[in-house]
Formats: sequence, C-alpha cells, structure tokens
Amino acid sequence: MKTLINTKLILEDGIVFDGVLNFEGGRIVSLGKRGETEIPAGSALIDAGGLYTSPGFVDIHNHGGPRALFHADPQTDCRHFLSHGVTSVLPTLYHDLPLPEILSAARILKEASQTGDGRIIRGIYMEGPYMGGFGSNQTAILWNGEIDRNDYLPLIAELRGFARIWAVDPARPGIAGFIREVAAADPSAIFALGHSRATSAQCRALRRWNLRLQTHHGDSGKCPGRAQGTVGAGCDEFTLYSPDMYAELIADENGIHVDPDMLRTVYRIKGPEKIILISDSMPDVHGYKNNAAAGILYGPDLNYDSEGMLAGSHLTLDRAVRNMMSHTGCGICQAVRMASLNPARMLGDDAEYGSLEAGKRADLLLIDDTAEVKAVFLEGEEVNPDRGRK
Repeated sequence: MKTLINTKLILEDGIVFDGVLNFEGGRIVSLGKRGETEIPAGSALIDAGGLYTSPGFVDIHNHGGPRALFHADPQTDCRHFLSHGVTSVLPTLYHDLPLPEILSAARILKEASQTGDGRIIRGIYMEGPYMGGFGSNQTAILWNGEIDRNDYLPLIAELRGFARIWAVDPARPGIAGFIREVAAADPSAIFALGHSRATSAQCRALRRWNLRLQTHHGDSGKCPGRAQGTVGAGCDEFTLYSPDMYAELIADENGIHVDPDMLRTVYRIKGPEKIILISDSMPDVHGYKNNAAAGILYGPDLNYDSEGMLAGSHLTLDRAVRNMMSHTGCGICQAVRMASLNPARMLGDDAEYGSLEAGKRADLLLIDDTAEVKAVFLEGEEVNPDRGRK
C-alpha cells in the first residue's frame, strides 16, 4: 500500500484540502480528508508537499509528439505525453493517408498499446476519412471523392473496436451509409462532427447514431448564411445548443485556434461538464515561425503545414489546462475535469479512469496551481522525470 499525504485532492466537483489517498495494485483504495481517512499500518507515505493530486489527463485527439506522428514512433510519443500528465491517449489518424497506410498505422498502434508506455493508448481517433475535404495539409488530403463502400469496408473490418471515434461531415453525400455500416460493425463507436460546413439540420439528422462530439469546436468550418448578411447555423451552433454534445477545444497560449472570448462563450454555454480539452498535437516538420503575408497568426505552441497554414498544435494537456484557466478564469478543478473526467466519460471509460475515486485506476498526477506536472503515477507506478521507471 502507498499513501499520498499533504496534498489537495481534485475531485469531480470540488477540492479536498489536506487530503489523503491510498492506492495499491494499480488501483485507488480510499481517499478523503486527513483525520477522516484511515492510513493503513505500514503504508509507504508519499509527501506531496502541498501539491494537488489530479487524475491523469486523457487526450482524445493527438497526432503525435515533437518529432514523429504516433504511428511512426509510438513509444517515444507516449513517453513524451506521459511526462506531461497524459495517462490515456487516442492517437489520431488524418485523412491524408491511403487505405494501406491507415491499416498499417492502426496495427502498429494496436501492438504498441500492449507494451511499455504504449499502454496509455486506449484506441484511435479517426479524423477522417470522411470529413469535409478542406482543412490543413490541403494538398495531401486523399479522401475527397465519392464515398465508395468498397473503400471503407476493409477499414471498418480492421478498425472495429479499436477506432473509438470517427469524425464525419454530415453534408457529404453518402455519409449516412458509411455511418450505418460503422455502427452495425461496432455499436460502441462514437461519431464526431469533423471539418464540415454542414447546417445544423444536417447535423441533427445524424442524432440517431452515437453522435456525441465536435472536432475542435470553432475551428472546423462554418455554415454559410441563408441570405445576404446572415449567419448560418452549423456544427458549432448545433453543438452549443445540444445538451448531450461535447465540444473539443484547443486552448493555445495566444488564443489563436479559438479566440479567448469564444472560449469564454463556450464555457458559459456548455459549462465545465461538456467541454473536452485536446492538444491536436502534431510534429514540427516545417518549422514555420511566421506567415503574416497570408494572414496567419503565429503562436509559440502551434503547428503549421507546408504552406504555413495553421495545422494543429505543439500543445500538451498540462499547458492546455493552464491556458484554459488563463483565458476564461475557470478554476483548476474545472479545467482539470475538462482534461480528464469529461473525455473519459464521453468515451464511456469513466468507471475505469478520469477521476479520483476508490476502485479506479491509480493514474495520478501531482501538479502545482499552474497545472505544471511534478510527478506522474501510471497504474500506481511512479514514473521518473527522465522517463525511466522507479
């Protein structure tokens, strides 16, 4: 048995000051206020030095670390994000890969999830293939044409049970047939509103499927207005008014992906229960620092494609939590929830991880009041800062 003492426990809807948390065998055994929570005799005490104890972060939308896409070097990427507090991740495949490469990448990631730090891989996020045919890396998008059943049947068969989320464009002709086939093969599959200029009515037509999420809200396409001078209602608006929809947010330092005033608006409407912070992390391949001539704003934690257009980020979730607090004024309890319990609950995995509760996996972080990660416990095992094992 191990016991964290002298810590502030970040719970689902509150904080326990002067807290105690007992864990053993990779699971949380008990937790609560010191003096009211028994510390078993002989338990190894870990003095947190007044730091917060947080559940591990859950990054559901992440393409890769600083140097490589996830499927190119999964163990290195997992170590990198684990050091920043991510104890569960969905590596994300974009719609710029041909079918054989998607299948190969999925097999690599599935194998990696069985060993080493790859254990934090909980499946994959398919950001495609059937989103709208626009977005970053425009010249590399391969799935713009007609939706062909012969193309997607091998994809569905191979990824069943491992592809947790499929991003789709409700406006694409033939999309309903694709969704029906995915849902029939894997009833637990979740659908997300991906890059799309669909109307809210087109989004609403997919409600009978397991539509629960919007891919990076505010940054995935706008519906045109119905008449001159009007503003259309599309995926953003559908997500805001639908109480069961989760909104992904990329909270970068300068508020470029999503303007800070928009972050505040989404927070006010959706509340801390229906927002999921994501990194949308990408390797820094092209090294752009400025593309002002094209009207592209630069951010120190953002990524750019070969044309200098905004393409994901270099965020980690600890920084996203800090940025969300900075931009909106929300507290650490709310911001941590957006990076832990909410994504776990959206995935249906919250009985296993995502919050500090007895019986759940002991995926734990020690963080300060700026969400800087000081220690990581994966299934109760502390990971050294140099990424070795204690």
